[in-house]
Amino acid sequence: MKNTQIHIIHLPHRRDRLSQVLKELDIQRVENYVFWEGFIDLEKPSRGIAKAHQQIITWAADLGLPDVLIAEDDIQFTAQGALEYFLANEPPDYDLYLGGISYGRIKDDNSVEDFAGTHLYKIKQRFFETFLTLSGEKDIDRDLARKGIFIVCNPMVAVQRNGYSDNKHEYRDNNLYFSKRNLWRGERAPTVPSPAKRKGQSS
Repeated sequence: MKNTQIHIIHLPHRRDRLSQVLKELDIQRVENYVFWEGFIDLEKPSRGIAKAHQQIITWAADLGLPDVLIAEDDIQFTAQGALEYFLANEPPDYDLYLGGISYGRIKDDNSVEDFAGTHLYKIKQRFFETFLTLSGEKDIDRDLARKGIFIVCNPMVAVQRNGYSDNKHEYRDNNLYFSKRNLWRGERAPTVPSPAKRKGQSS
């Protein structure tokens, strides 16, 4: 996982989350990660969350990156190797590729129009501008409804850890939202088969 850089949003006062997410990264064997300080908006927490995500996307846009992988510090992977599975199964066409959602009806093609869950996602360059237009007056995931092509990794590889939510100002038992979802539990990630050799081709 050395070549995969993951950008993690973290509020400095949440030392509990820092230790937890560092353990998650170690289990997934992630060596290339960057922490970004989140923003607190006491009047409207969703604005602070939007700003936190948008700072990373603005950075990626300024560098002309084709995509960027973003996580929140309450992420909990479903098994060792989950992030590798997520990346190995990246779809060919999407605006957001989601590691897991707590709300939303997933269609047969793994797409979803309206969802909740931005704890792990990959965003394509073509969708940067749309994401950056979000005002934060609503939760960013809900504000994105029907604005792009959203594909969910199925089975899901990441959930949100139980605990106090700075957004909702209450303890959240996220098992209530993820327990009935199809979660990845450690099956081997698929490998890309080698091209078939042509007749007469030497090894």
